Amino acid sequence: MIKNVLSVLLLLIGFQITVAQSVSGRIIDSETGVPLSFADVQINDSNNIMSNTEGAFTIPEKSADDATMLTVSFLGYYTQYLTVRDLKNSDGTVRLKPGAFELETVYISNASMNADSIMASVKSNLKSNYRFYGSNNKTTFFYRSSAAINPVKAKAKISQSTKYSKEEIKEANKELEAFISVAKANPPKEFADVLIDHYMAKKMVKGKMGFLTRDQVTKAVKLKDNSSPISLNDMLETGAKILFTHLDPEKYYRIKSGWFGTRDTVVSHNSFDTDEVKTEKSNLRDVTSEISLFKSGNNLLYSSNLDFVKNNEIYDYTFAGVTEDGNNGRVFIVKFRPGKHRAKYNGTLYIAEKDYAVVRADYELAEGRKVSGINLKFILGVKQQENVSRGTLVFKEREEGGYYLKYASKESGEYVYINRPLKFIEITNGGKEKIEFEIKVEMNILNRQEFCFVSKSAITEAEFDAVEEKDFDYETVNGYSPDIWKEYTTIEPLEEMKQFKSIAQ
Repeated sequence: MIKNVLSVLLLLIGFQITVAQSVSGRIIDSETGVPLSFADVQINDSNNIMSNTEGAFTIPEKSADDATMLTVSFLGYYTQYLTVRDLKNSDGTVRLKPGAFELETVYISNASMNADSIMASVKSNLKSNYRFYGSNNKTTFFYRSSAAINPVKAKAKISQSTKYSKEEIKEANKELEAFISVAKANPPKEFADVLIDHYMAKKMVKGKMGFLTRDQVTKAVKLKDNSSPISLNDMLETGAKILFTHLDPEKYYRIKSGWFGTRDTVVSHNSFDTDEVKTEKSNLRDVTSEISLFKSGNNLLYSSNLDFVKNNEIYDYTFAGVTEDGNNGRVFIVKFRPGKHRAKYNGTLYIAEKDYAVVRADYELAEGRKVSGINLKFILGVKQQENVSRGTLVFKEREEGGYYLKYASKESGEYVYINRPLKFIEITNGGKEKIEFEIKVEMNILNRQEFCFVSKSAITEAEFDAVEEKDFDYETVNGYSPDIWKEYTTIEPLEEMKQFKSIAQ
């Protein structure tokens, strides 16, 4: 009897494990086998996820029952409906069939439907298509950011000092060399994932009706190598702490760099002592601000950077065909490239015929273009260029009209060059202590951000009032594991993130 009971329990446990596991899949072109990036996957008509640039996606544990219905769609392909059981039986591969859509002479020959007239209609409909639509609701977002620094060249040394002997300077330079070689051998890299609930309600504020928002983070994870500083500021701060160990902690110093000295930049040993600096830090405030800025920066109506939709006069547009979209019907394909010098991007727009809304945009910096930068290399020994900018935007239509940002990814990168002498001169009425450093840094910094709309539901004013904002702490891990997000709807990480491991492990 006991043996039978144990057998039943083991069978039930095994069954529960089978049911509870998350399920991964990959979306490809059925004819070419090419992965389909940013395909839409809807789970039981509720939660939404997107495939990543490798075509991969994961169904979380809570939705991984065999009967769960998946709707997989992608521009220019026939929508496929399947269950999780079907996905398992196909070895996790969804093969979408290309639609039989061709360039249609009716659109090519019709002068009123050329690329420039389509873009004029896009511009005139921007306000109605991307207007703010407020309601009492709860929306769930997933946000991923990553940062990587690749030092091309890095060098820092004490060239002279009125306080230290040559032997002491030599030892100090060894310490600086060790710090730099660690950063070069193991370029700093970090990934941060956040799943957040965003609440909004119309409320009376100071005698006027307006919308209030509150946020709650469900889970936040960082993959980070704690043995290496991740940001440029971290690197400079760590280096500065090393440098300041060779300055008198009881004295104050004036900084002089190259030809330009400063009498108002006064520093002391504690200037780089973070334990002495009392600042209020809020992860919730930081991440909600970051997400808000990212969303507004990818709003076609308001963004000043993504000018290829609004500044029609500086781009050349080419009509590239017609395709179909399951939700929007016929979709025009328009390619763009710089027509004038101040235009920056090449790319492709997918535009719904019914209302001239851009439902997808793929863009990247054109060759020889940059977003911003300064070049004072020969005067001040400083050069900075934001020379990488590429991304994808996907918009979905609301039931009540207009469009919302379903998914956005952006890669931005910059080149930084610094080659300057740096002197710390003691501020005193008597003798002056002076230490001079030579700093030479050349590096590339790459940042990536991804935003994905997961779900939306209506809430009451009372439900909004019950929401309490609380700060959160990141769960810091030093290596990727698929179990981290198995219970939640997220964006499947790229292979680079899956392979990430801290050298300190």
